[in-house]
Amino acid sequence: MTREFLSHSKGRFFGWGVLLLAVIFMAAGESLDAQNYNRSNNNSSNRSNNRSGSNRSNYSGGGDYGDYEDYSIRDFYRWGYRTAVGGFSIDADHVVRTAPTEASRELAGRIRSLLTEIPADLDTASPMRKISLRRLSAEVRSCLANDRPIPDSILFLGGLTGIEYVAAVPEERDIYIAGPAEGWTVSETGEIVGKESGKPIFRLEDLLTILRSWNTETPEVITCSIDPTPEGIAAVAELGALATDAEREEAIGLMDVSFTGVPANSRVAAVLAAADYSLKTISLGYEEVPIKNFPSYFETIKTGGTANYGQRFWISPVYNKIYHGTDSLTWKLSDTGVETLTEREHLAADGSRKASGKKDAQAVKWAANMSKRYDEVAAAVPVFADAKNCMELALCVAVIYAKHLPEKSGLSLTDLTGEAVFPASPLPAPAKVPGFSLSRPVGNKGAVSVTGGISINPWEAVQNGTALDAELDEVRLAFAGENWYAD
Repeated sequence: MTREFLSHSKGRFFGWGVLLLAVIFMAAGESLDAQNYNRSNNNSSNRSNNRSGSNRSNYSGGGDYGDYEDYSIRDFYRWGYRTAVGGFSIDADHVVRTAPTEASRELAGRIRSLLTEIPADLDTASPMRKISLRRLSAEVRSCLANDRPIPDSILFLGGLTGIEYVAAVPEERDIYIAGPAEGWTVSETGEIVGKESGKPIFRLEDLLTILRSWNTETPEVITCSIDPTPEGIAAVAELGALATDAEREEAIGLMDVSFTGVPANSRVAAVLAAADYSLKTISLGYEEVPIKNFPSYFETIKTGGTANYGQRFWISPVYNKIYHGTDSLTWKLSDTGVETLTEREHLAADGSRKASGKKDAQAVKWAANMSKRYDEVAAAVPVFADAKNCMELALCVAVIYAKHLPEKSGLSLTDLTGEAVFPASPLPAPAKVPGFSLSRPVGNKGAVSVTGGISINPWEAVQNGTALDAELDEVRLAFAGENWYAD
């Protein structure tokens, strides 16, 4: 199969994730009420209730989803918590919300009680755990054929916390992936994380989602975008400068969440939507990142100058050099970085918007700090670490397809790219985000930021960012025995 991979430039984002009106002029000498902007994780009960929802059923499985023991908790657990990721939930109306802390802890406790005992050889940290996709596929097929649940060890890919190698092994008719791994546990927000590092564990479901999505001649770049409707933008513009936060929030209404490259009902989509949402709230200072000296974008604004523009922030992976052996069968993936990008956008009263091609100095500074400290932020806000895992899986899958490893190895990925393992989820997919009044006081005028978006495109790196490393000829990933993993 010949694939024509979509080109992509960092300067252009497929789904901009625009969130709200740019600048609202205020009457001279008047300022917005400070209480509208003094929000932290423990403040603004009205907005907190709106984000979190007053209904505990987001986590407890009320309504159409049964109760913990009956339906939803079992499927959250077995399907990778598609509706509960990194402290965020997706309610029955498909709205992404910040999950109440108590509900998150309750869910985490119930999930913890469902975890099976970790095999002893997987409960120890390993600098290099190897996984055979052929043997993994056979194990999954056997589970399905015998109506057995897929073991945790497979669902969590043997405890992988990174992927360093991908290799075709023709003599075994196999493809191997390998990287650091450790035993796993459940975090306070219900995520499966490494016992030692606290990093999110890679998921079988996420790997299969990307393998399936890109098993095509023209794979799409993976994007997530959160956008207000034109009607919402126009409605906010009509309110005028003295409107309250609540009035602007009601006017903007629910904003749309859209995806390319992966199904909206996949766990990958849920992770990206939650990370996109969190990027917005952090940049605006609605939520605080519990690390030192990390101000929000609004905290960095020092002047009262205004213009009819907003800010767009989006995150994208930085894929470093990829190395291969002389036979191009073994590939070494370098560490993946994550950068935050920004650009101004002009917004009109009729609800239309247009990228300006220009950048705001303070926005650039904040984006650079977010890029530099991304791993610190991800350690404190786990959904960003989960999003990075998706970026690394995307690179792994791009190498598999772009370098024709199934053909070189003789391994068919049909069992993994079919729908039998993780069928379409009946649980709600992320489709909406609550509207926010994003205005913040800057001198005598109120600035309103525009932010959000994620783009994952490994194709350029895989096509043009590779180099020969003859030492990889000595790397041996194949292993004896019948198990699907080995250290």
